[in-house]
Amino acid sequence: MSAAPPITLGVPVWNAERYLPAALESLLAQTFGDFELTISDNASTDRTEAVCRDFAARDRRVRYERLDENVGAIENFNRLVRAARGRYFKWAASDDLCAPTFLERCVERLGTDEEVVWCHPLTRHIDAAGEPVPAAIDPALPPGQPNHSLVRPGALSTRYDRAAPRAWQRFRAVVLGTTWCSDSYGLIRTAALRRTALLRPYFGAEKVLMAELALLGRFAEPPEVLFSQRVHADAASALGGGAAERTFAGAAGAAGRFSSTRLALLRGYASAVRRAELGAVEKLHCGVTLARYVGQVDKWGRIAREAIGGRGVGDDTFRKLAARTYAAGGGSE
Repeated sequence: MSAAPPITLGVPVWNAERYLPAALESLLAQTFGDFELTISDNASTDRTEAVCRDFAARDRRVRYERLDENVGAIENFNRLVRAARGRYFKWAASDDLCAPTFLERCVERLGTDEEVVWCHPLTRHIDAAGEPVPAAIDPALPPGQPNHSLVRPGALSTRYDRAAPRAWQRFRAVVLGTTWCSDSYGLIRTAALRRTALLRPYFGAEKVLMAELALLGRFAEPPEVLFSQRVHADAASALGGGAAERTFAGAAGAAGRFSSTRLALLRGYASAVRRAELGAVEKLHCGVTLARYVGQVDKWGRIAREAIGGRGVGDDTFRKLAARTYAAGGGSE
């Protein structure tokens, strides 16, 4: 077996033919090119397989693996981590774009600070056609900010951020903040990632994973816009909660019992704190954070109303934004 490259890029895909070529091209164009790129195809039924095999034939860094049956998105994500050989790992979505220096800038930060476990540059949102979403209609942007920070989200109800020196401060920043589902696509120390429970079988599991990583080390953010998250009508973020949950669960029975409640997130956070190697004071602060999380009455009330009304839990503003980009040329054919 050849020597392991420093980075493993894991690309989980399912029926991704529309945006996948551009996403793969952006990864293969990285200025830091010493990586392996593994694509895990979750039994796609469109032309995804042909696209992937073409890229694998053109570039020796690309390895294509096709599953015979749909195992659910969560398992498809996690299996890539278990097989990774690089000391750094990055999940890459089939519809997002990375600027050429994404990996280079992140490797620089991780290589010079052992306390950093996760690194991701500034983010912008693009529509289905690849055009930047205007700040005026982008709900992820704090007022007056042109780009989105995953370390210092604007919607935090805490003064701490994910680069804070104390574990409980970073934990609080994750649990009480929001990053619009893109933070799991940072460059992560593989050893740290494998100390977590990875992604659990419920919608929103990436946030619990980020909370667990926050307990293990600091986050870092190169101050450049090097990541474009695509907002379109087919993205999981744009679906109603029930549809999104089914997408992540995958084929019936393939992922086991799939929990969609906010209680599942609370249990995940509590489990992360229980497993963490923290002192009593740190764990007490984490417990206070979870109490504040439970005390977000407006969110729990909305979830109860949606459950009673039969609606999925999702963000209406984000869905409307996706619908707007769909009308401008997005969506599946």
